[in-house]
Amino acid sequence: MGRLTGRELTGHVAQVISTAGFGIGIMVQKDMTQYVPAADIVALQLTLSLAPMWLICAFLGHLPRRMSEILPGLLWGCLTPGLVFLFASAGAALTDGVSIALIWGMAPLIVPFMGRLFLGEHFHWTLSLGAVVSFAGIIVLTLDRQEIGAGNLAGNLLVGAGMLSAAFGQIVGRRLNTRGAPWFRIATLQVTGAACIAWVAALFDGALVIPPLDNSVVQVQLVFLVLGMTMANFIGYNLALSRIPVAWISLYNSLNPVIGTIAAVLIVSALVRPVDIAGIAIVMAGVALPHLARIARARH
Repeated sequence: MGRLTGRELTGHVAQVISTAGFGIGIMVQKDMTQYVPAADIVALQLTLSLAPMWLICAFLGHLPRRMSEILPGLLWGCLTPGLVFLFASAGAALTDGVSIALIWGMAPLIVPFMGRLFLGEHFHWTLSLGAVVSFAGIIVLTLDRQEIGAGNLAGNLLVGAGMLSAAFGQIVGRRLNTRGAPWFRIATLQVTGAACIAWVAALFDGALVIPPLDNSVVQVQLVFLVLGMTMANFIGYNLALSRIPVAWISLYNSLNPVIGTIAAVLIVSALVRPVDIAGIAIVMAGVALPHLARIARARH
């Protein structure tokens, strides 16, 4: 790991934007659930994102022309985030938030080794150390949390299945985005596949509920969910997958609890405890560690 190339820097910035869009979006979704069920929100935001993404895809000249160019990205979207959402939602209904945070916090610990096994991607030991430090920060963030309910084995297994599906999805996405197909086309197909699964979940959950569009706050939230949580998130994610190894991408995902905590303060007026500040600092130190190590080696 020497100096960053322009291509690598673009990947790192894209993944930070993707992580921020997702982390803030989770809190926006949470606030919108007072009007609309979560499954309906996801289906709606994904569907509203399809038209602009396909238009951009056409403008770039990246429209798929053969079924072989459509199916891989479409099926990937069904897996990630489609299947991931189904597993995670089912598990979240059964287990507690602390267990969910800790299970998802394990992803950056295992994804680098999956990348080495399935993709042959080497990673510096400081990436694993950074993931361990970040996981310690996530543990700190969960300390003394007052949760409704308790951990449940079935729920934990479902959340774990969602986490492993997401981890495997990163491997699939990295392969798809490095085999010559335009990354924007892959992103668009991924959103399309995800929308298909989201509609299945929404219809299974009951009749579709439309948010109160005459509410200005809801209008702003919906715009962000389309532009930020969906388009910026998926576009940034696929751009990052085309440029940097999965070990880096999974490490940046450790920032989700940090961004979520900050967004919770701004959006739903959550209280920040001193232990939260400590946890945030530890997570950010873990993410920064391999970057600082890279800079130190480059100077020598």
